[in-house]
Amino acid sequence: MKRLAFTLPLRFAIPSLLLLMSSGLGLYGFITEVKKTYEYQELAIFQQADFYSEKTVDLLEFIFRRFTSYNSRLDTAKLVIGETGEQPNLELSAFLDEDSTIILSTQYNLQKQPILDTDFAYLYPKIQQVKKTQTQQIVWSANRKSLTVTTPVILPPKPNELRSQVGIFLSIYDLTQLKKQAYQEALDRSLQMNIVVLGVCLLVWLFFELSLTKRVSRLVLVSQNLAQGNLSDRSRLPGSDELAQISIAFDQMADQIELDTYSLQQSQIELQQKATELEKALTQLKQTQAQLVQSEKMSSLGQLVAGIAHEINNPVSFIFGNITYAKEYTDSLLNLISLYQTCYPQAVPEIQAEIDDLDLEFLESDLQKIFNSMRVGSQRIADIVQSLRSFSRLDEADLKTVNLHENIDNTLMILKHRFKAQSSRPEIKISKNYGNIPLIKCYAGQLNQVFMNILINAIDALEMNQKTGYFKASNQTPPQISIHTETLTDSQQKTWVQIQISDNGLGMSETVRTRIFEPFFTTKPVGQGTGMGLAISYQIVVEKHQGQLLCTSQNGEGSTFVITLPLSLEPPTA
Repeated sequence: MKRLAFTLPLRFAIPSLLLLMSSGLGLYGFITEVKKTYEYQELAIFQQADFYSEKTVDLLEFIFRRFTSYNSRLDTAKLVIGETGEQPNLELSAFLDEDSTIILSTQYNLQKQPILDTDFAYLYPKIQQVKKTQTQQIVWSANRKSLTVTTPVILPPKPNELRSQVGIFLSIYDLTQLKKQAYQEALDRSLQMNIVVLGVCLLVWLFFELSLTKRVSRLVLVSQNLAQGNLSDRSRLPGSDELAQISIAFDQMADQIELDTYSLQQSQIELQQKATELEKALTQLKQTQAQLVQSEKMSSLGQLVAGIAHEINNPVSFIFGNITYAKEYTDSLLNLISLYQTCYPQAVPEIQAEIDDLDLEFLESDLQKIFNSMRVGSQRIADIVQSLRSFSRLDEADLKTVNLHENIDNTLMILKHRFKAQSSRPEIKISKNYGNIPLIKCYAGQLNQVFMNILINAIDALEMNQKTGYFKASNQTPPQISIHTETLTDSQQKTWVQIQISDNGLGMSETVRTRIFEPFFTTKPVGQGTGMGLAISYQIVVEKHQGQLLCTSQNGEGSTFVITLPLSLEPPTA
């Protein structure tokens, strides 16, 4: 069985319960009082109606037997009917003959009218039934506010007839006013009783409020404060009853909870500090490990690139250096042939046949084009070798004064194959807007790595956008990377160099943008990114060069990386 539970606080539950009980008792007393009063009145009216009806019928029967004159009968009967009208609560008293015509009535306007022609026509079936059975009927209305008494009256037979006539004495009692009066009296008595009960309830409530509710509320308040973290609050109830003993035990428990909580908080703080230190150490270890691996890879790459550049540079230098002499020798031979043709215009048939087979004129013009193509190709190889040699300085630890435009151009040269058109996308256009920036002192190899990481990310983003159909769906210009450089001066008259690298891709959400410099964070598929490229770049720019690396991006508007470097950088002191 479920225990009774109060959903309201005792301070409201007790007076509510007392009020409910007093109201219930008052309502029950009122209903009982009204019921008893109604029953008493109904019984009194019933006895009154029965008594007066029998008495009146006996008088009427006596009058009609005693007097033979019709007028004497009516005059005497009128007196009897008139006396019945003096009864309290009597609405109608009437005498009906055998034909149900009202002969005498307390309401004079009904006399000499058939009952069917009056407002009491609904009593006609009952009157006929009483005449038939010659038995009195006393009937209450449906709402018991009206009592109808129908009594047969045995009259002498008409002349020349042997059968006695049966008349009806009809009396109707109206209890409406009587019941209203009884209701009001019962209501007055009930209100008086309710006032007494409410006074008693008020005294009981005051007793509970002072001895129980107020003290329990104090315990509840203290327990709520403890639950909310206020461990210093105590109840300290006065007295020596059960609640006071509960208060003492409760305060002792609160003291122990406060002591245990303090110890637990101290332990938690220590554990949290240790966990934070361990997490920081683990993050630094992972970052350092990744940086070491990346640095080793870039150092190995630099050595490999330097070696390849050196090996390529020797034969390229030989080829490039001998192209000029080869062209001069060839020009001399062509001049000799031309001079020979001038001096000997008529060649022997064998020589003329060989000239026709060789197409000497075409050979002379095409040979110049071949030498020009060889010179351009050799220069192209020399430029690539120079870029490889410049980029291979990744492991240099000393500060160098460099032209950042050359570093950017060298990085673009190495990534040139990534910009070319592919089957899945058009060519990536490179827009360079170089400002007039001075030479800066920096770690050139590390900045090359920064430019490489940012440009690779831009290329990957543009390729990903092309796969999703962004450029085709948005009907925008083809994929493009823009590079802008300028010189800035801050409020302290310190000179800075700023490099902006932008792409016109899909951009990134604010959630991704705020995390792109976190170690190991990447949006690329598994196996295509380590999440360390931008983290290392951020460390190189901010920590190694005391600069700034920012990113601005919005969905659908591309991304821009802003690198701000000081013009002069001093090496860290040991």
